[in-house]
Amino acid sequence: MERDGRREDAASASPVAVYAERAERFAGEVAARTATVGAYGTWRLVLFVAAVAGVWWQFASGNHTAAWAALAGSAVAFAVLVVRQRAARHRLRRAEFMADFNRAGIARVERRWADLPPAPRFTAPGSHDYATDLDLYGDASLLRLVGTCGTAPGWKTLQSWLLGRADPETIALRQEAVREMAAAMDFRDRLAAEARLAAEASTPGRDAPTPVAGTASHSNDPDAPTERFLGWAEGDSWLPNHRWVRFTALVLAPLNLAAVALYLAGAVPTAALAWTLLVSVLVRTLRRKAIRQVFAEAGDGESGVRRYGPLLGHLHRAPLTSNYMTGIRQRIGEGQRAAPEEIARLRRLLDLADVRRSPLFHLPLAIVLHWDVHVLAALERWKARSGRRVRDWLDAIGEAEALAALAATAADHPDWTVPALDRDAGTLRARSLGHPLLAPGVCVRNDVEIGPAGSFLLVTGSNMSGKSTLLRAVGLNAVLAQAGGPVCAGALRMQPMRVVTSMRVEDSVTGGVSFFMAGLHRLKEVVDAARVGVDSPRPDSASSGTDTPRTLYLLDEILRGTNSAERRIAARTVLRHLLETDAIGAVTTHDLSLADADDLVARAVAMHFTESVDDGADGLTFDYRLRAGIATSTNALKLLKMVGLGPDPGD
Repeated sequence: MERDGRREDAASASPVAVYAERAERFAGEVAARTATVGAYGTWRLVLFVAAVAGVWWQFASGNHTAAWAALAGSAVAFAVLVVRQRAARHRLRRAEFMADFNRAGIARVERRWADLPPAPRFTAPGSHDYATDLDLYGDASLLRLVGTCGTAPGWKTLQSWLLGRADPETIALRQEAVREMAAAMDFRDRLAAEARLAAEASTPGRDAPTPVAGTASHSNDPDAPTERFLGWAEGDSWLPNHRWVRFTALVLAPLNLAAVALYLAGAVPTAALAWTLLVSVLVRTLRRKAIRQVFAEAGDGESGVRRYGPLLGHLHRAPLTSNYMTGIRQRIGEGQRAAPEEIARLRRLLDLADVRRSPLFHLPLAIVLHWDVHVLAALERWKARSGRRVRDWLDAIGEAEALAALAATAADHPDWTVPALDRDAGTLRARSLGHPLLAPGVCVRNDVEIGPAGSFLLVTGSNMSGKSTLLRAVGLNAVLAQAGGPVCAGALRMQPMRVVTSMRVEDSVTGGVSFFMAGLHRLKEVVDAARVGVDSPRPDSASSGTDTPRTLYLLDEILRGTNSAERRIAARTVLRHLLETDAIGAVTTHDLSLADADDLVARAVAMHFTESVDDGADGLTFDYRLRAGIATSTNALKLLKMVGLGPDPGD
C-alpha cells in the first residue's frame, strides 16, 4: 500500500502526471539496477582471472593442497556471484516492466493506441450478442483499453467478464475490490511486473493467451503444456495401482545399501551383492517406461505453472482487505502449505526427477536406491495434497489480474463512476454518458434514458452526427457495468440486462446471404433474445428467484439494403415484435418517418443530433449533443459536395 502522503498526492494529481512521475522513478531504478548488474559482471571477470592466476601459481609452487583449496573457494565465490547477478537481473527486469507499465498508462489515458502493448488476438463467436458491434476486439477496442493483463489466465478471465455478465452480488464484490485496487498503485505495478516476468520466463510463444471456449482455435495451443500438467495433477495416482513397485523399492533399497556396505567391507562375496542388484535391475526394467511416462506428464507444463510462483506470492501477501481479494488470498493460502510454497516444493521434486538426464549419475541411484520410485511417491503425495488446487490457483491469478485491469481503468478516469445495478430499475438511466474508447478531451457526454418496457428510444440525425457513437456508448458502458468495472458516466443506474446489438451487418457471397438477408437474420436473433422469458418472471425484484435478464437491444440503421418503402414497413414490423416483449432499447435511423405509424408514435421517445454549416464554407460542424424531438436537417448532399462530388446543378 502507498504511504498516506503519496496517496493524497496521487488523488490530487491528474492520472497522466501520476503515471509520468512513477515512470520517471522506475526509470531511475532501472539505471541503478543496470549498474549493479554490470558491477556483478565485472566482479565475476575479476574473480575468474584472479582464480586462474592464483591456482596456476599454487600449482607452479608445488603447493597442490592450497591450489585445490583456492580452486574450490573460487568456484563457490563464482557461484555466489552468478546467483546474485541473476537475482539482480530479475529485479532490473521487474523495474523495467514497472516503468513500461506506467508509460503505457499515459498512452491509455490519452488513447494513443499505437503506443499501447498489443492485445491478444482473441475472437468471439460470430453470433455473439455484441462483441463485434461494440468493438471489444481490435487495435482501438475495449479489451485493449482495459487489458493490462500479462498472463494467459488474466487475459482469459478479463475476456470472459467482458463477453458475459455477472449477477449483481458478484458485481458488488468486484466493484469493492476495484475501488480498493485503484488506489493501490504500488500493488498493481508489482502485479503487472510479476505477470510479465512470468510470461517472459515461458518458452517463446508459450504465453500467448488462449481463446476461451467458442473462440477461434489455434493448431498450436500455447497453453496445452499447462493443460497436460493439470491433467496429471488432477488425475489418478499411478503407485496405488502398483503397490508392489513401492513395496519392492522400500525393501530392496536398504538391502542394496547393506549389501554394498558389506561387500566394500569384505564381509560378503560378490554373488551376494549381485543377486540384490539383479533383482533391482529386473524391477526397474519392468516399470521403467511407465514411471518415465508419469514423470513426463508431471514435468510437461510444470515450468509454465512454476513461473507463477512469485506472482502467487505477491497475491498471497497482498495488503488488500476487500472481500473478493480476501477470498483470493484464502484460496492461495489454504491447505498445509500456501501455493507459492507448494510450487517451490514441486519444483524441487521435479529437479530430483531430472537427474535422469545424467545417466552416469542416475543409473546407480536408480538401481541401488530405486530413486525414481521414491521421487514418484513424493510427487504423488504432492498431487494428493495440492494437485486439485492448481487450477484454482491459476483461476485466482486470472481473477486478480482482471480486477487489476478494471482498477487501472478506474484510476485512469477519476471522472468515471461506479454504476448501480438495481433489479428494481425499470429503465437504463445515465447522466453525462460518454463513449469509453474516445479520448477524454474529445468525448462529448449526454444524458440518456432508455425504457421503460413498451417504449423505445428513437435517435435521428444526419450522417456523422453521433447516432452510432451514442448506441456504442450505451452498450459499452452496460458491458463494463456488468463486468464489475467503472463506466464513462456521471451516474448510471440499470437493471441486469442482456445486451444484444445489430449494427455491423455483413453479407456472405460464399454463404449466398445478401446484405438485407444478413440483417434480417441478425434482427431475428435480437427479437428471439427479447422474447426469452416473456412468459416467465423477470428479475424485477430481489425475490424473483430467476436470473433471466431483461434484454437491452441497440439497433443502428436497421434493414439497409432494400428500397425505402419496404424498409420502412419491415423496420416497423420488427419494432412491433420488440415492443410486445419486456425488452428495452434504442434505434437509430435516417428515416424521419419511421415512427410515424399511429401505434409507434406514442411509444417512441424521439431524440436527435444535428449539425451546423460554416458561413461561406463547405464544412460542417457537429456538437454531438442529444436533443429532444425528431431531426429536422439532412447533410448527404453537403457531404457529397465536400468530397468534390457535388450534385449536377440541373438535378
